[in-house]
Amino acid sequence: MPINTSTATGSIALGLVGLDSIAAFKSIADRIFRRPQYDEASLAKTAYRDSDGEATEESLRAFSDKWQRVTIAVFSVIGLGISLSLAVLSTLRDDLNNPVLNWLQFTIWVLLAIQAIAFFTEPRPASRFRLGQFAFVGSIIPIAVAGFEIQQAYLSQDILFQNQTWIRLVAGAIVSASFRGLFTILLPRRPNVYFEGGVVDKEFTITALGRYSFTWASDLLSFTVGRTNLEISDLPKLRAEKRADSLRAKFERAQGTGNIWKGIFVAHWRPLLLQMSLTTVIGFLTFGPQLALFNILQSLEGRDSEGWTPTRSWIWVSALGIFMLLYSTVEAWLFWSVWSKIAIPVYAELTAVVFAKSMRRKDAKHTKSSKEEDEAQASAKALLTGEDKKEEEDDDEEDVKKSRQSIINLAAVDARRISDVTSFLYMIPSAILKIVIGCSFLVNVLGWQSALAGLGVSVFIAPMNIAVTRRYTNAQVKIMKLRDQKMAIVTEVIQGIRQIKFSALEEQWQKRIRQVRENELGALWASFYYDVFLLAIWILGPIAFASVSLTVYTILYGNLTASVAFTALAVFGSLEVALAVLPEIITNLLEAQVSASRIDEYMASSEKVTNTVPSDSISFEDATVAWPAEHHPGEQQGEEERFQLRDLNFHLPKKGLSVISGRTGSGKSLLLASILGECDVLGGIVKVPVPPTLKNRFDHLATSANWIIDDAIAYVAQMPWIENASIKDNILFGLPFNESRYRKVLFACALEKDLEMLPDGELTDIGANGINLSGGQRWRVSFARALYSRAGILVMDDIFSALDAQTGRHVFEHALSGELGQGRTRVLVTHHVALCLPRTDYSVLLENGCVKYAGTIDELQKSNHLADILREEHAAEETHQKAVDDKQDVQDSEGGTLQKVISNTSHRRPSTTANVNATTTSKDAPKKFVKDEEREKGSVRLSIYKAYFKMGGGLLTWATTASVFATYAVLMVGRSWWISVWTSSSSSSAAKPEMFQALLQHPMSGSNTVTTGRPEVDPQLTMYLGVYIGISALACLVGAVRFYCALSSSVRASRNLFDSLVYAVLRAPMRWLDTVPMGRLLNRFTADFHLIDSRLGYEIAFLLAEMLDVCGIIFAGIIVSPFVIVLAIALLAICLKLSMTFLAGARQAKRLESIAKSPVFEQFGSSLAGLVTIRAFSKTEAFIETMYSKINAHAQSWWAVWLFNRWLGIRMNLVGAIFSTLTAALVVSLPGMSASMAGFALSFALQCNAAIGFALRQYSNLELNMNATERVVEYSEIELENQGGAAAPAAWPTEGRLEVDNLVVSYAPDLPPVLKGLSFTVEKNQRVGVVGRTGAGKSSLTLALFRFLEAREGSIFIDGLDVSKIKLHDLRSRLAIIPQDPVIFSGSVRSNLDPFEEHTDAELNDALARVHLISSSDDEATLTSQTATPHPAGGTGATTPNTATAQTTNSNLFSSLSASISEGGLNLSQGQRQLLCLARAIVSRPKIMVLDEATSAVDMETDALIQQSIRAEFDATTLLVIAHRLSTIADFDRILVLDAGKAVEFGTPRDLMDIENGVFKNLVENSGEKAVLEKVIFG
Repeated sequence: MPINTSTATGSIALGLVGLDSIAAFKSIADRIFRRPQYDEASLAKTAYRDSDGEATEESLRAFSDKWQRVTIAVFSVIGLGISLSLAVLSTLRDDLNNPVLNWLQFTIWVLLAIQAIAFFTEPRPASRFRLGQFAFVGSIIPIAVAGFEIQQAYLSQDILFQNQTWIRLVAGAIVSASFRGLFTILLPRRPNVYFEGGVVDKEFTITALGRYSFTWASDLLSFTVGRTNLEISDLPKLRAEKRADSLRAKFERAQGTGNIWKGIFVAHWRPLLLQMSLTTVIGFLTFGPQLALFNILQSLEGRDSEGWTPTRSWIWVSALGIFMLLYSTVEAWLFWSVWSKIAIPVYAELTAVVFAKSMRRKDAKHTKSSKEEDEAQASAKALLTGEDKKEEEDDDEEDVKKSRQSIINLAAVDARRISDVTSFLYMIPSAILKIVIGCSFLVNVLGWQSALAGLGVSVFIAPMNIAVTRRYTNAQVKIMKLRDQKMAIVTEVIQGIRQIKFSALEEQWQKRIRQVRENELGALWASFYYDVFLLAIWILGPIAFASVSLTVYTILYGNLTASVAFTALAVFGSLEVALAVLPEIITNLLEAQVSASRIDEYMASSEKVTNTVPSDSISFEDATVAWPAEHHPGEQQGEEERFQLRDLNFHLPKKGLSVISGRTGSGKSLLLASILGECDVLGGIVKVPVPPTLKNRFDHLATSANWIIDDAIAYVAQMPWIENASIKDNILFGLPFNESRYRKVLFACALEKDLEMLPDGELTDIGANGINLSGGQRWRVSFARALYSRAGILVMDDIFSALDAQTGRHVFEHALSGELGQGRTRVLVTHHVALCLPRTDYSVLLENGCVKYAGTIDELQKSNHLADILREEHAAEETHQKAVDDKQDVQDSEGGTLQKVISNTSHRRPSTTANVNATTTSKDAPKKFVKDEEREKGSVRLSIYKAYFKMGGGLLTWATTASVFATYAVLMVGRSWWISVWTSSSSSSAAKPEMFQALLQHPMSGSNTVTTGRPEVDPQLTMYLGVYIGISALACLVGAVRFYCALSSSVRASRNLFDSLVYAVLRAPMRWLDTVPMGRLLNRFTADFHLIDSRLGYEIAFLLAEMLDVCGIIFAGIIVSPFVIVLAIALLAICLKLSMTFLAGARQAKRLESIAKSPVFEQFGSSLAGLVTIRAFSKTEAFIETMYSKINAHAQSWWAVWLFNRWLGIRMNLVGAIFSTLTAALVVSLPGMSASMAGFALSFALQCNAAIGFALRQYSNLELNMNATERVVEYSEIELENQGGAAAPAAWPTEGRLEVDNLVVSYAPDLPPVLKGLSFTVEKNQRVGVVGRTGAGKSSLTLALFRFLEAREGSIFIDGLDVSKIKLHDLRSRLAIIPQDPVIFSGSVRSNLDPFEEHTDAELNDALARVHLISSSDDEATLTSQTATPHPAGGTGATTPNTATAQTTNSNLFSSLSASISEGGLNLSQGQRQLLCLARAIVSRPKIMVLDEATSAVDMETDALIQQSIRAEFDATTLLVIAHRLSTIADFDRILVLDAGKAVEFGTPRDLMDIENGVFKNLVENSGEKAVLEKVIFG
């Protein structure tokens, strides 16, 4: 052995080990020289905490790495002794030369022994784990040196090989180093740590070996498989750096002022760098198996030559296994790093960033104006007809972007697209690298001419690729826009489903949704169409590449050998993936760019800015304010077009009650918005106290003494916003529970009686937006939240509208002006000025776009302005009536609105005690109103697949598709087989095709295959080339057609699934719709249909392709040897076992992931709906924290899915590597195996691992994604309302006579009745007022009338026809209802009045005039002459009076039928929405109409005008009116008084007033407007 070489090698090794030992020396030195204040060793045994979490006592006791450290020390000592022995032996004996190397090795082992010492001096387990990583590298170095020594001795035929002592010592050193290295990676990193009660993911807890082999997933997978119902809490918590709060903070720091891509790349540069590094390694390893194949086949080709030895073949067989093993390991870690470090975090952070932005954004409910009437009409028509006009698309897109659903789509679709692309980005450099390496390989194998000719094909088809890619990208852009439009309509339908069902408009809305859906599917099919072209090009590329290259090679060299052909084919196979994936990833990247641009645009939108000046009280100084509108850079917008309140000058008294009043639409809500900072201040100054941040309030330290924070603000919106939580949680709103204050709030808000009646009292679960509460209950819960809060400033918008007079007085006396209200600044918008007058400190009257009067009550009285303010109050003289005693029970006679859901009373039980505490001390867990989302167990049911395939076209369609796929698979196997025949003929002077006759279905003629004896020319070259090119060309064509068939069927299935879901949802029972949160429905319409539309067709196609590939490989194995089949079956069995284990766990995790998305969407929807309230309470950060927890929960389940996926991947790759190596060994060992047949076998053996792996993985993907179909089918197969019955007569009802006979109704068959033998008769054209306490049955009566509740006993007759016998559509379409909470759809005034163009403009304008929304020619003194609505170009919200001058007043929106209405009608005031609904009813002219507090939100004078209109317009209509203002129904023909589901009183108002101690009489006497009512009743 050369001394210099060995010494240099030993010196380098020693240097490397020295560097490797620095960490150990530093650790030991720290222990020796650093004097900690506490005993770290003892502390490490009793406590462990890091950023991820904290260890428990139990986990600390379970943690131990002592035996690993002892073992490392033992083998270090053994190695040290052996190395010393070798050094001494080589020094003492002359025949064992090179003692320098051995002494260098001894020094290396000294350093390794010092490393072992550090394991005992270092007290911290995580630091010992890090030392273990260094020690592992240190263990490899002496093994490498020993190997080098052995190699040198072997090459030089050294005498060392004859010395048994030396051999044993060297072997002992290698074994010692190996075991030492093994145990260094068996050191656990830390004890199990816990976060929020759950164990943190163990990736960085377990040993290094366990981490790199994914064994930590095994325990979780076993646990998951054993669970029948997996929950989020069962999954490990995310590590700190993967949690949404950390990700968002890191992303925003990285992004700065840049775009989304900058933030992603800067925030994740480390994992991206790791990704690129692993990609580079894989790029080289990809061609390792092909290199081994080439050398194996070359060796076999020389088998018959002299001097051939099998050694070379066996060396390359071993190399094949090593290459595949390395490739599998690196690939597994590449995929894991891609998903765990990039894809999942990117999705989580983008969702968090979008939500945080939504909490900051300006609340601009902007609608575009049409400059020309004909343009507006065209726009409205397009909205209804679904015409896809280019000039309208931009405006439509702008409107859609401002909808809440479009914001949710940013998280549901766009963030997911970007996340997916970031997970695939590594494929671009990977594909480029593979192409470069592959082409270099081909140049060596085929020659540069052949390789260059093949590359020429790729260059030729590149322009086609680019052109189609551009079209495909445009189609994707269009899909995203149409998807937003579809979801905007679907969201509105879900939100307005109640009104749709009451009006029997299900079919019309289904058609409208279908029109938009067809536009989307048209764009989807266009993208599929272009994608099929791309697939055809991608299939053509590699096949043409191979065909041209092999053809040129054959022409140049006259023959084709097996080693060249099959190696080239294997390389072409690798290049096929690279060439195919590159354009696909680029198109996906372009799609993601579209999504990123959408998010960037949203992130650049205007935010709420502080436009108020800090002060200790609220005041306005020459202020002009307008509803917020979005301003785009460079956009010029005339402020005169925006709705404004001008020249505001007043000062609201601190800790006093200020009342804001004015006509409907006068801008009262805008004034409150300006106090909250939710407006644009166009001029002047608005002074408002600055509330402290949530962190600076120290709520957990709050006591009764310091409860009120003077500068804090609480807000009660006109449309009360309620969380999906219990009543108690809604009132507390995150504050600590103060028993005394809480009870006072319940009493002051008159909620005690309600809690007694609710199924679980204060713990009753409230549905989304308080769906199972009456209107009055929602208002009072919302008010209770503000009253309980610590706010010193209460801003309240019209809290009395939904309350009857008695309840309103109670709330005023005990809440607004009682103990809980005193000492707080209260700003109240109300029409009930007289009620509040006795305690009012300051009054403001809005009119004509400015303040008409403002001042204290004394000032207004002195100036005689108070009378003007009170003129619209009908009962001013009664306002001084003494309030009822504090302890008197409140007879809450507020009417439950039709928003009260069926389930409210469905669980009611008789109250056993009046004590509210009784509801909270119940041992039974409170019932959830919103049930937990159900999910299937086990594998996806066969019926789901049947349903999907049936909707995709049925058996014949899919059988045709499968046959096309089978044809392609046969062609690909046939192509390889033909090359085998070809190369076999080229390998001898006379080809013998009879050898292959057994493989054909008919004999081949041998005459054409015999050569003429001239070896330099193959006369049959043309035939071989012709057949090969023919097969290749046919494969290109069939390869494209197969995807066309699969995708066309998938579009058909998607269309039918969507139609069935829409049909079911529109016809679902109200009880089901009320108990299913909107987020769950939207999850199915967004995320699930995104999978069904865009992924499922490809999943089925890829599964078919991979399954047929496996069949082709098995067929190829049968041709070669039955032993290959045995190996293939063994491989298949092991892979099946692994896949079934994986599926059992991953299936549950995937279902959990699907469900975990719903709460994220629900939180988005709820928070956007209550944005102003949340910001007013300064709860923005609290809601962001809540969203973090929901995002983390989703990420946990998604993390588990991919962890299980990688667990499966690395194991299947390992099994596949073993299979390929054994197959190669079998081929080499068979003596009669020709090189061509060996190439045929090995080319498929190399694919077998990937094919079986891909097939099983694809099946897993299909089943996991079929979960989306399962969820859609689940909601498509719900029990629907009965659609049967007889058709009603065409003109029915002609009179409107209503008879209710002994009606018994319950909400479910197993629940007690809520209407108990109710009987009454309403003659035609009578007006009947319905009154009663909450729970009396008013809502139930209305629901029964419309057959939302079916009669258990008794019947309802309308004009003598039993309503239970006729079709639901006929019944509901002939009746009409105006709910308290009006439902307005986006579009135009016309589309809301007449959504399906059944009436003339004159009729529509007449209806608007009759509800005083516009002036009429015969009544110029109507409401419209004094009030107006915002111009559609401006912001949104309530409005101010209109005059002739555009510069100083606001125009009337309703003057144009084409004026735009924003989503939910949010650019109208609540009163205007109610009036528009009333106008809609006037247009329909029903014979029977129900009004449920239809004018509660309008001022008194407007209400009086509306009542006149109702009397005039509905004189030929039977009216049932639920009202809180008794003055509204005091002059009606009949009054129906309900109590406990029975009619306790029914008669004329005069007759009921004559009943001693009558219920109605009691209501009148306690109403606060007794004198006025008696005057109306008695005349």
